[in-house]
Amino acid sequence: MSHPSDPQALAVVEAIDAGFHKQAEERNETSRCYIGASSGHDCVARLQLSLRGFPNDMVPPQLMRIFREGHRLEDQVVRDLQRMADLRVYPNDGVTGRQHERSWLGGHVVCHSDGLVDFEDGSEQLILEIKSMNAANYNKFVTYGVKASHKKYYSQMMMMMAMFGIERSFFISYCKDNSKYHAEIVHFDQLEWDEIYSNIQAALDGHAWRVSSYPEDWRCKMCFKRTACWENPPLSPACQFCKHSRPDDQGGFTCKLTNKQEAEACDKYEQFTMAAK
Repeated sequence: MSHPSDPQALAVVEAIDAGFHKQAEERNETSRCYIGASSGHDCVARLQLSLRGFPNDMVPPQLMRIFREGHRLEDQVVRDLQRMADLRVYPNDGVTGRQHERSWLGGHVVCHSDGLVDFEDGSEQLILEIKSMNAANYNKFVTYGVKASHKKYYSQMMMMMAMFGIERSFFISYCKDNSKYHAEIVHFDQLEWDEIYSNIQAALDGHAWRVSSYPEDWRCKMCFKRTACWENPPLSPACQFCKHSRPDDQGGFTCKLTNKQEAEACDKYEQFTMAAK
């Protein structure tokens, strides 16, 4: 038997969700404009849309809170590694005070690591990658290993290792349902990186095929760029959204028609669109 909800109590919950909706709208106004390590690399269309800063679909309040909890747990995992496992963990760059970062092509390709970890065994530092998971995903990781259970995370580490010039990553997972830990040392996989690099280069060169030929594909339904990709809603004209622009090595976009960076979109502007593979 369900219990009747009190209107005043429900109003509080609705106010919380409304606040998260507002945050999501504010973030969508300033979508990141680069190819990142965490975005997944199997779909060149998604890489293109991220490179050009096309807006994301609105993130539901519940999912925003899940992301927030994941960031909070990352800090706790770092503390456990430092205090309980007595490892040397460097979550931030000692020079900038921010996340460790590497970038290419003036910032068109960027990766951030959760940190670097030193086992103090005479070997080089490892990339640190932390993920919190529910029990079902955690059990898959324990049973099959990260490459088979979470290919997106595996690809993310390959990109970070390539850009940092580091041969190993330390992948540690925290189960949100029972607080168990599991970890794996992941070695650089040249074949995997070659495939990722090929897709990144295709995006930089202006190719934009989708991973699927229909929007109901589960990979498309889970993608934050789904609306921009399949529905192509009109955006305020800007050079980064124009099919006549290309990324340049200064981190901006150069017009193919004038061969220079333009301050504003011109009358030749045509919005960039996707194509099926």
